[in-house]
Amino acid sequence: MSSNAPATAEVRNFPNAKVQPSTEAPEVPVQPAPVAPVEAPAKKKRSLRSLLLPIIGLGLLGAGSWYGYDYWTDGRFMISTDDAYVQADMSFVSPKISGYVDKVLVSENQKVKAGDPLFVIDDGDYKIAVAQAEAQIATLAKTLDRIDAQTKAAQASLTQAEAQKIADQAAADNAARAQDRAAQLLKTHVGTQAQLDDAQ
Repeated sequence: MSSNAPATAEVRNFPNAKVQPSTEAPEVPVQPAPVAPVEAPAKKKRSLRSLLLPIIGLGLLGAGSWYGYDYWTDGRFMISTDDAYVQADMSFVSPKISGYVDKVLVSENQKVKAGDPLFVIDDGDYKIAVAQAEAQIATLAKTLDRIDAQTKAAQASLTQAEAQKIADQAAADNAARAQDRAAQLLKTHVGTQAQLDDAQ
């Protein structure tokens, strides 16, 4: 029933009861609300869910069987851990020079002592550098020899120039004395003007 319908009391007739005429309006009989017809349950069709559940179950059973077989044949013999470590005496080795390793003289896990050679570094680059340095030394030695020879030649030229200066000074002194003699001779009328001109 809907909540908007007026509440009505049910009226029953009793066989010995006197019916009095009522001044009220006659009552309209209440009719029940229409009810949707109920259909009989139809046959259930197989749904997709009922097909998928067995397939998924078989898949899970197959995967579990495969994992169990793999564990039984291989997995139980494998050792694994999450926090393993190796304790050993290790030393870090670093060369004093850089280069490519030419030859390794030890094998893995071989015991070595301090001072044992471990590997040979390729010395090709260093041989070239030494040859270049030796060539530069030879060039500089020849340059020094040349400069030394030039110094000796300059010293000889300086000595020669000093000797020439002394000779020129002596010649100048000699010429001045000769001029003075010629002038003295001319004053004393012993010499001639021509001798004085030659002395100048």
